[in-house]
Amino acid sequence: MSLNQDEIFVQTKENAHREFSFVDEDTVPINVSKPVTLQPLKPTSAIVVTGYVPPDALRFSVNLLCKTAGNIALHFNARLDRGYVVRNSKFKGCWEEEETCSPAAHTAFRRNSYVHILIFCTANEYQIAVNGEHFCAFAYRMPLEDVINLELNGSLEDTRFKQFELFVYPDPKLCRSNNVLNLKIDRPIVEFLGVPITVNIENEFKTGARLFIAGRLKLLPHSFYVNLQKGKAIYPHPVIALHLNPRFLYGSSAPYVVMNCWTNGSWGHEERHSGHLSWMPGRDFLLTIRCEYETYTIWLGDKMIGEFKHRLQPSIIDTLKISGDIVLHELTMSYSN
Repeated sequence: MSLNQDEIFVQTKENAHREFSFVDEDTVPINVSKPVTLQPLKPTSAIVVTGYVPPDALRFSVNLLCKTAGNIALHFNARLDRGYVVRNSKFKGCWEEEETCSPAAHTAFRRNSYVHILIFCTANEYQIAVNGEHFCAFAYRMPLEDVINLELNGSLEDTRFKQFELFVYPDPKLCRSNNVLNLKIDRPIVEFLGVPITVNIENEFKTGARLFIAGRLKLLPHSFYVNLQKGKAIYPHPVIALHLNPRFLYGSSAPYVVMNCWTNGSWGHEERHSGHLSWMPGRDFLLTIRCEYETYTIWLGDKMIGEFKHRLQPSIIDTLKISGDIVLHELTMSYSN
């Protein structure tokens, strides 16, 4: 006996639910035909939405609606038909400047699968995780206290919701530990180097340590950053011993590198370095960070492009984080004799 289309669809949906790793019994079903009332939002507030993305899905959106009609504090719009995600806000009925991202959109949102979306509120932005992994951020354009409702639109079925408080983001209960890479002395990493990336540094970062980052600038680079930090959480903000941030295409200015550190709840004094910056869009590069007795020295190829005096003990460093407009080829760490 052959199955009709409705029966096949039900079986497909049931299989997708069995494979869903983020079933949360605390979530409650919601009716997408009307907005859901939220408890007042504040930093540490978190909202979870789960749902089924059907095989013919085109788009769906998650909106945070404000007290004032026509105002949307966050519009998170997954466009499966285009392969990217839009974030935006709406003020007095008019859309504001749109932010988009596409690299992870194809894998984060798949048809015929369930999805888990976490919206976490910090002091100044929404942090959004998809299926337990950080996906993007969106800076507040309207005060958190103005948000009163959650609205869902588009191709999302079997939707469920919960609101709660979260004190570490990404949620450690959801993070997939098998996705964490480990960098060891003389053990290069050459696989699974998609950016953004967070890597354990297994050996002590001390005088004589050398970190080699081989990669390629994207064709139209804006910036990228390398953090040597303590801890992997985005919230609370990690202590960052060295923040290295090359920046490109600022008007007619030449590329330059910003260096800084984050400690005691804020950024320190920013240092800028320019000159000898032979960055070429679309070309390979080798960036080296050397930990010297009093400073980090930064090398692009065989030229030193800057140095940054230690403000924190390098030994606190246990994590490497890289994000931005680059493609990574290899990460290597060694000690000099």
